[in-house]
Amino acid sequence: MNPEKAADIVEKDGEAQPHLKKAIVISFLAMVLAIASLGSTKTTKLLAVSNIQLSNTNAIYEFRALRQLVLSTAIDFLSGELSSAESSKNTAISQESLKGRHQIILDYEKQIKSLESDESRDDDKQHLQTKLNELKDLIQITKERNERFEYAEVALQIAIVLVSASIISSVALLFWGGISLGFIGLVLTLNGYLLFF
Repeated sequence: MNPEKAADIVEKDGEAQPHLKKAIVISFLAMVLAIASLGSTKTTKLLAVSNIQLSNTNAIYEFRALRQLVLSTAIDFLSGELSSAESSKNTAISQESLKGRHQIILDYEKQIKSLESDESRDDDKQHLQTKLNELKDLIQITKERNERFEYAEVALQIAIVLVSASIISSVALLFWGGISLGFIGLVLTLNGYLLFF
């Protein structure tokens, strides 16, 4: 074998080895990017579902509050009628009619209390308020996770571009810049799942 050819083979093998390492780094970064994208997709879906649930729960809560207001207004109206009928000693209104109106007021008051808090149902205002608070907390956490995943995706994509460019240009600064951004992307991906900061 010619010594010059042997030297060329050694040089080519020496050049191929760094490209192999860079290809492995790119593959690893692509894998982390896929994991970050999966997290981003899941949090986006969860955010959409949670917002719909929050809107529905809030509408039910507002309906309960409106129903209480209507019942309270009816109680005030009936109480006013009763007090004026009793004070004027109007004989046109029978005692049974007065009793019936008292019973209606009592029923309305029970309904108001039931709408506010009732252990036998899970759609009273107290339960709904707890659910609203839980959904708001879930949405806040999901937004934070989604934000981390989005930043991770950007960092990892830029890192892949930089490492790829270092193969073509053989500029070490591009490679190490890509490694640094890739590390940041990895940390942000882990933070998206674990929320440690």
